[in-house]
Amino acid sequence: MLPPFRVKTVFLAGLVGLFSLAVTGRAEKRVDLKKWIEGPVRYITIKEEVKQFRSLESDEGRALFIEKFWRRRDPSPGSLANEYRELFWHRVQEANSSFLDSTRPGWMTDRGKIHVLYGSPTEIENAPDLASGSTTGHGVIRWIYEGRPGERMDMNPIVVVPFQRDPSGEYRLSYDPKLASVFFDATAISEGRNDQYDRFFELMGSPTHSELSVMLDLGRMQEIPPADQVLLESVETMEAYHTLPLKVDVNRYFQPRDGSAVAVVNVDLREIGVAEKPAIVARFVPLDSTQRTRMLGEDSFRVAQLGDYRLAQGRLELPPGDYALTVIVADPLDAKTGIHRAMISAPDRPRTLRLSDTVWAVEVAPVDYRSLASYTEPFHVGPFRVLPKLESVYRQGEAAKLFFEVYGADYPLRATFQLEGLDENGDWIPLGQPSVLEQSAGELAWELQTNQRWPVGEYRVRVEVVDAGEHLVTTLVSFTLTGAGSS
Repeated sequence: MLPPFRVKTVFLAGLVGLFSLAVTGRAEKRVDLKKWIEGPVRYITIKEEVKQFRSLESDEGRALFIEKFWRRRDPSPGSLANEYRELFWHRVQEANSSFLDSTRPGWMTDRGKIHVLYGSPTEIENAPDLASGSTTGHGVIRWIYEGRPGERMDMNPIVVVPFQRDPSGEYRLSYDPKLASVFFDATAISEGRNDQYDRFFELMGSPTHSELSVMLDLGRMQEIPPADQVLLESVETMEAYHTLPLKVDVNRYFQPRDGSAVAVVNVDLREIGVAEKPAIVARFVPLDSTQRTRMLGEDSFRVAQLGDYRLAQGRLELPPGDYALTVIVADPLDAKTGIHRAMISAPDRPRTLRLSDTVWAVEVAPVDYRSLASYTEPFHVGPFRVLPKLESVYRQGEAAKLFFEVYGADYPLRATFQLEGLDENGDWIPLGQPSVLEQSAGELAWELQTNQRWPVGEYRVRVEVVDAGEHLVTTLVSFTLTGAGSS
C-alpha cells in the first residue's frame, strides 16, 4: 500500500485557481473541464457517471460533479485529506514518470493502466532480449502480483501480467498463456530449450492454459479495484480527525446443515453513524498464511434499531483458525470514522457437548414459522431473531435476555440458570431459586426480569446444561445492573 501524499492538494489548488480566474476573466487560458472524464479517471468511472458528466452543460456543474465524484470515494470523510484521491493521482504521476516508451503519457500505456489500478507488482521479471512471439519486436516484462490483487476472489492467488515490446518499442499487454504462466522460464527459451519447455506445458499444463483464460484474468485486472479494499488500505494508514473507537462484538455459531462456523460481526452505531447506512467494512486476516483473507463489504451489513439502540450486523462463514480482525465505519454525513482491531479464533466443529458464545440481548424473539429459521439472514440465529447487546449492562426494571446454542448433545436437554450476586466480601452467592428449562432443540433463550428494588452492581448467571447422556457443560455469564435513570 502506498503511503498518502499531498499531490492531490497541489493539483486541486491549481485547478480551482485556474478555474476561478477563467470565470472572472483574469486568465487568458480557460481550463477545459469537459476533458476531465477523458483523463486517468476513466479507469475508475462507471457508465452512469460518464453519462451524467457528459450531460452537464456548465463548468460550474462539472466542478461540482468532480468534487462529489471524489467525495463518494473518500474512505475517511472526517479527515482533511482524501486518501483515495491522493493515492490515485500519485500512481498517475508515477506512471507518467516511469513508462516513457510511448508517445502517449505514461498513464495511457498498458503498464500505466495496471499500475494506476493496482499499484506496483510484488515482483518484476525483465527479459529485454527475448523474442516477442509473432511480432518483430524483442523484450518481455512480467509483473507478478502475489496474494490476489485487491483481494479479488475471482483471481488466482498469484497473477502474472505479461507485457511484450512491439516494433515501436512500447510494451503492450500480452495474452500469451505461456507468458502469463507462473511456470514461465525466460532463461530456458533464450538458451534454445523451447521444445523441452513446450513439452513441459503439454504434459503439466498451467494455471492459465488457454488464451481465453488469460484474457479473462487480465480483463479483470483492468477493472476497478474493489472499493472495500481501497477503504481498508487507505484508512488504516492514516491518522483521521474525529476517529472514534468502535464497540464491536463477534459471536460464533455453527451451521446445522454442514457444521461450518459462522462469525456474526456486531457493530454499535450509537456513537457513530448518523447516515441511514454508513459504510462498514470488516476484514479477517488469517495468521495461517495458507488461508485467504475474508472480507465483509458494506453491502453485507444490515442496520437495526430498537429505541435508542442502533446496531449493524454482518456475517460470514469462517474456517477454523486465528484471525486479525479490522472493522471500519465511515459516515459521510457527520464526518466521523471508527476503527476496531482485535484477534479472534474460529473453533473447530464441535463433536461433544458444547455451547456457542453466550449473547446478552436487547431482544430475543422466536420467528413466526420454523421455515423462517436462518443462519444467513442478519439478526437471525436459527429459529430466533436476536438483537445482541454489545455491553452487558441493564437498567433496573429491564429484562436481561440471554441466548445461546448447544451442539453435540443427546436430546432432550436440561438447562439450569442460577443467578448469583457479588457481596461486600467479594464472594459470589446464589440469589433465589434456579430456573430450569427442559429443551428438545439446540437453541436456548432465557429472560431475567429485574426490578427497581434490585441493588445496582455486578451479577452473573451460572448456566449448566446436561443432555440425555448425562454429559455436562457449565459457563458463567456476567452483567452489570445500573440505576433506572442511567444511560
